[in-house]
Amino acid sequence: MFSKYLEETGQKKFRINQVNQAIFRDLVSGFSEITTLSEHLRKDLNENQKFSVLQKTKHVRSKDTEKILFKTEDGKFIESVLMRHKGRKTACISSQIGCPAGCVFCATGKMGIIRNLTDREIYEQVLYWNRVLKDEYFAECEKKGEEPKWNGKNPPHEARVRNIVFMGMGEPMFNYENVISAIKFLNDDKKFGIGVRHITLSTVGIVPGIEKLLEEGLLINLAFSLHAATNELRDELVPMNKTYNLDMLMPVLDKYTKKTGRRIFYEYVVLKGKNDRPQDAHDLGKLLQHRMAHLNFIPYNVNPECGDDLITPDEPEMRIMQNILLNEYDVPSTIRMTMGDDVDAACGQLANKEDKPENKGKILSVSEGNFDPTGQA
Repeated sequence: MFSKYLEETGQKKFRINQVNQAIFRDLVSGFSEITTLSEHLRKDLNENQKFSVLQKTKHVRSKDTEKILFKTEDGKFIESVLMRHKGRKTACISSQIGCPAGCVFCATGKMGIIRNLTDREIYEQVLYWNRVLKDEYFAECEKKGEEPKWNGKNPPHEARVRNIVFMGMGEPMFNYENVISAIKFLNDDKKFGIGVRHITLSTVGIVPGIEKLLEEGLLINLAFSLHAATNELRDELVPMNKTYNLDMLMPVLDKYTKKTGRRIFYEYVVLKGKNDRPQDAHDLGKLLQHRMAHLNFIPYNVNPECGDDLITPDEPEMRIMQNILLNEYDVPSTIRMTMGDDVDAACGQLANKEDKPENKGKILSVSEGNFDPTGQA
């Protein structure tokens, strides 16, 4: 983040470590708060470096979820979500402005692709959430009349993001280099120190990207946006399937589980009357049987941008599917609890409504849906 500038200006390694400690662990809100640095160096950093490249423009909360709308330096908007599960905090972060995949049930996909986020724009989302949680912790201590037990190297469990999911705006594999750079930054013990087992990358299924990820040696969790167990139905719901279909995808996912020893999380947005029938459950069972798999049923979250023909499913139908999978195919599954739908922060609802229509991007055609690891969508 600032290491390169400090190195170029002749600062010693221990100074760079002090800056990293202050920003990523002590969670200061500006260079002026880094009192371990000289006044001259703090002034130099203030004059020559930007402390943040994201500007918060809106912050909305519900009971267990909150969402921030960030404005980038070029005037675009992205959204990031914090989910408060019992005993842990999970940040759902974006990797692109918009998304090129065009899944029919996703508001982000209706935006098309505007541009990729830089690695800094990606990990700064987590940094901001950490500052939010730190402030909450100190406020709670003050309310209780307790002395804060703050240690930046090992902060209280409730005062730090512990899990990262790349399930916000964008297809991470189409911004591969920046996403991997951000993951390494998040994993760095001198930065965020988040273990790779607590980081999940979600993809609609970009085969070359998954193969490249295998070469990285990062044992992160992989979530695959499945949504249909046959190519015919998946072509309809996930246009990118016409480029990377299930016949191509399943062998490379098997390779990922074999090399990493990690099971794949299969994401399945359930749409009433489209993919919630008993036959769909049997198709799923045949596809996932004997694989290291866990299926997450995600009830469709209503998006006006996606039309009136998509309907939220009934829970009994999902329970029937779940029972078929487990009892007849020994495939475990979870019906995911909807979080944040009251503030448009649930799965598939992220779409920067503050942006102007002329800033909308384009959805990739099948012929354009080729993997590009250079970070250029």
